[in-house]
Amino acid sequence: MTHRFLGLDLSEGVKPRHFMAYLFVVLISSAYAGALAILQPGLLQVIGVPQEEQGQITGLLGALQEAIFLVMMVLYGLWADRFGRRRIYLLGLVLTSIGFTLYGSAENLTQLIGYRVIVAFGTAAMLTMMVTVVADYAQDNSRGRANGVQGLLATLGAFIPPILAGLPQQFVEQGYTQADAQQATFAVAGAMGIAAIIVAFFGLAKGVANRPVKADDTQPKESMATSFKHATAAAKNPKIALSYAAAFISRGDLAVTGAFVGLWLVQFGGNNMDMTPSQAMAELVMPSVMMVVGGALVGSLAMGWLSDRITRVQAVTAAAGLAGVIYSAMFFVTDPTQSWVKGLLFVMGVAEISAFVSSQALVGEQAPSHRRGAIIGFFGVAGAVGIFLGTAGGGTLFSKIGPSAPFVLFGILNFVVFFWGWRLSRKSPEPQPELKSALSD
Repeated sequence: MTHRFLGLDLSEGVKPRHFMAYLFVVLISSAYAGALAILQPGLLQVIGVPQEEQGQITGLLGALQEAIFLVMMVLYGLWADRFGRRRIYLLGLVLTSIGFTLYGSAENLTQLIGYRVIVAFGTAAMLTMMVTVVADYAQDNSRGRANGVQGLLATLGAFIPPILAGLPQQFVEQGYTQADAQQATFAVAGAMGIAAIIVAFFGLAKGVANRPVKADDTQPKESMATSFKHATAAAKNPKIALSYAAAFISRGDLAVTGAFVGLWLVQFGGNNMDMTPSQAMAELVMPSVMMVVGGALVGSLAMGWLSDRITRVQAVTAAAGLAGVIYSAMFFVTDPTQSWVKGLLFVMGVAEISAFVSSQALVGEQAPSHRRGAIIGFFGVAGAVGIFLGTAGGGTLFSKIGPSAPFVLFGILNFVVFFWGWRLSRKSPEPQPELKSALSD
């Protein structure tokens, strides 16, 4: 028996309560994914890290996390195919919650590294399962819209870290020391995970892929090495290869926007408008970020709908083309405070989430359910490489060439994926058989 929820056709054995639980867990997972970038600077200041070293330490911790992602996302995907998505998702939530709770008590770099490793292992599991579970839970004719709803909740989750960032000051006003205020804030962040763990434990569907567990159900017998070999060979499928490229650019797009829009505005406000950093954050950065987020809210649902009306390859191609135009257009921005730039940032939000949603819909469509976790693990690795290039390489371009350089780089890369998708769609222009019913609606 199958169920319908929020206009989505759910997979056999998946009930509306399972999907509701998943959406709540996505909200918390997304909040965790962006929380350290906002909370960590205050902690570094409080524990006495010299300001001239903070950038280097931030880069070191970020690189360490991405290195763990590169290894663990594939392993978590393989394990999820053998032991079930729910168990791996729970493992990720538990590790992330513990890591955040401990992070605020760090007193030196060694402890920061140790706690960041725990967070990284947990976050890698969360992010891999976040993509895998939505692929399992929706039938293919609803896959695009399911990813759109997921993208909407992930975008809403991005509002939680700024709320957490306001807690230290509130705790200080209540009489806490600066160090205790940081500890309390990270403890609150850790408590979010407890709520998600409870919901995931009781709410997510049990089993491997989209099959409900039965008493006599057995896990795949093939070895991990064999599973890894098959998952690696999946990239020979040109559509899966395109989804990996789309993961690379979509995560890189998000990283570039998140890392450099605010930095550009803070520097411009200080150098040209005599603003303090806090003034620039309040008057320039926040309105601009809200435009990006507003675009993402619109784009997640729009691309989700579109991905179920055209082929998934065409959806990825359209998203990459739009992102290519918008990110390349940042080359012409000389004053990021001009009113027309806010419109550009709104469309940038549409473009980046569209690439995110369409890439997930494509890999979910193409990956066989019994190997989906492993294939999506490689998909996650491609995204992690995109994030690394966007932040590390983009930072060098920002400093050495100019503020628009990271955006232009990813504009070019988006155009590469656009032409790749365009050629692939010409070779296989017909919709997938399971999509024809959607096209005839």
